[in-house]
Amino acid sequence: MAQKLFDVRKYQDELPTLVECSDSLANQREMVISFRHEPSGRSVFFKAFIMAFTETYNSNFTPTEAFGRTDPIYQYKNTTRKISLTFEVLAASEGEAYENLGRVSALEQMLYASYTGDSSNALNMTQSPLIRMKVMNLLQKNSTSDVIDDIMATIPDNEKEFFIEYQSTSESDRGLLGIIDNLSVNHNIVGDDGVFHKGINTILPKNIELSLGFSPIHETTIGWGDNNQQTNNLFPYGVKTNENILLGSPANVLPAYKEQVEKEKAEEQARRPRQQQLDNAKARYSGVLGDMRMNADVRRSARGNDRALVRLGAGEEGNVEGAADAFDEALQSYGDRFVGES
Repeated sequence: MAQKLFDVRKYQDELPTLVECSDSLANQREMVISFRHEPSGRSVFFKAFIMAFTETYNSNFTPTEAFGRTDPIYQYKNTTRKISLTFEVLAASEGEAYENLGRVSALEQMLYASYTGDSSNALNMTQSPLIRMKVMNLLQKNSTSDVIDDIMATIPDNEKEFFIEYQSTSESDRGLLGIIDNLSVNHNIVGDDGVFHKGINTILPKNIELSLGFSPIHETTIGWGDNNQQTNNLFPYGVKTNENILLGSPANVLPAYKEQVEKEKAEEQARRPRQQQLDNAKARYSGVLGDMRMNADVRRSARGNDRALVRLGAGEEGNVEGAADAFDEALQSYGDRFVGES
C-alpha cells in the first residue's frame, strides 16, 4: 500500500510510546481486507483479524423423473458460490476506536444505491451497489487475460519458482466483484471488550465484530472448454502448478510449450524487419511521385542485376564462390540504398 493506512496514535499525540504490532502487519505485510465501492471508486480497509472465512459451492440440477428408471435424469443449471466472512475490528486506543467507527460507517454506506436528482424530490436510481471484496490471496479477481499474461511472461524451469513468486497485492481493485447480501455489526458493548468512554454521552467500542454474506459475480466463465481445457486455470486462489499452468494441459507438455513460445518470439523478431520494409515501400511509392520512384528503382535494380550476372559469368571460368558473393553484395547494396532513401 502506498500510504500508511493504520496508526494507533493518529488522533492522540500524547501516546508517543504506544506501539501496536497489528499496525506493522497491516501496513508493511499488507494483511488487510478491502472493500471497493464500484460506482464511486471509494475503498475501505480493515486489519485482517479474521474469525471465519467460508466458501460454499452449490451445483444446481433439475431432476426429471422418467418412467421405469431407478434414478431421475439430472439437467445441469449452474454452480453458485457464496462467501461468508467474519472478522473483528479491534482498537488499542481511543483514536483507533474512533477511526474504526468511521471505517465501519464507510462499509455500511457502500450497501446503498447511487441516485440522481434532488433528495427533497423524486430520485432516480442510477447504479446498484456493486462491491469488490478482497481477502488477501484467498478472495481475489483472476481473469483469463491475467492467465495468458502470466504464461507469456515466464515459464520457469523449476516448479519451485511458482511457489516463490506466489504473492498477492492489497490493491482493492483486484478484489472479486459481487454483492453483499447481508451485513451484521456487533459492537460488543457489554462483556470483556467493553468500550472507551470518550466523553459526555459518547462511547467508542473496543471490538466491533462484522459478519457478512457475499455473492460473487464472476467476470469470466468458469468451467471447461474444448479439449477438456480449463477456461480459467487460476480460479479461485491464483495458484500455479505444472498441472494447471497450461490452461489444463498436463505437465509433460510444459517444455514443448516453452519451446513453442521461444519459436514464436523468434518468428516475430524476424517478421518485424520485413514489416518495416513493407512500410517503407508504402511510404516511398505512395503519393504523386510514387510511380516515378518505382520506375527509377526498377531500372536501378536491373542495372545491378546485369553487373552481378556479368561477374557471375566470369566466375564460371574462375572463382565461382567469389562471383556468388559479389551477387549477394550487389543485392545487399541495393537494399541498403532503398531503406536509406525511404
